[in-house]
Amino acid sequence: MAAATLVVVLAGCGAAADRPALPPVRKIAAITRVDQVVRPVDAYLPTGEQSRIVERAAYMSSIKCLKGFGISQVPGPDPATDETWRRDVRSQLYGYFAPDQAATKGYDAVVMPPSGARMSDAARRVYIGRDDTGAAISEFRGKTVPRGGCLKAGLGAVGGSLLLGADASALPGGGPKEPLHDPRVVDAEHKWSACMKAHGFVYATPADAYMDPRWRAPAMSTQSSVTHSRAEIATATTDMACKQSTNFMGITVAVQSGYDKQYITATTAGLARFKERLDKQIAMAKKIIADSKPE
Repeated sequence: MAAATLVVVLAGCGAAADRPALPPVRKIAAITRVDQVVRPVDAYLPTGEQSRIVERAAYMSSIKCLKGFGISQVPGPDPATDETWRRDVRSQLYGYFAPDQAATKGYDAVVMPPSGARMSDAARRVYIGRDDTGAAISEFRGKTVPRGGCLKAGLGAVGGSLLLGADASALPGGGPKEPLHDPRVVDAEHKWSACMKAHGFVYATPADAYMDPRWRAPAMSTQSSVTHSRAEIATATTDMACKQSTNFMGITVAVQSGYDKQYITATTAGLARFKERLDKQIAMAKKIIADSKPE
């Protein structure tokens, strides 16, 4: 019996040894504001302002493409007039985190209708490179339409869309691993979920609350209003309160940072090349903006 017990114990130790060690978490700070969401991998990604520069350059390049077909309409509002985009507000790991906006915008999932006059059918076809059936078009008024339309041509002018969103998944190898199943994150999710349930909201994870179809579905229509339901506001504000009372954000960002550091150490050369490419793309975007005549 003693020998059998020893075999079982040794087998258990072997199984534990086979499991990779979790990245260490050295410090867990209290996070109550979105500007406190800072990770080591941020050093390799463009800032929100840099992303907007690239987006605006792509927008201007698309306009130039459309003008080449005799189309003067613009594809929506100039990105320079939009609010600065924040990549740290939304995450696969923590859903949505904007404590200062939840009471008025809920999960901010409704798409604003495009400002200005609606694009004509002809302009829209050239812009996206497809007709009303979804089939690709190759010619308009005797001129060859670029594959993917002027939208893709505009993105191509700034080096493609890979870096446009400034998402960590654009980094070499897909970026750091998302610790969705890390036991420390899972434990934090359980505490957040219990807090939500105590207030009458049943969700397993913050991502489930953010992606609830009740407020996600309207975002699929450009005709959606910006009115948020009482249910959305109540859920979002409780979500933010539970994240703060359980320090869900502090824990998950600390765990993420551990994975970030592990990834950075293993990907030093690739990240250096990525950063070089990023700097070139931003410089290219700035030149396009500088060379474009004011509309």
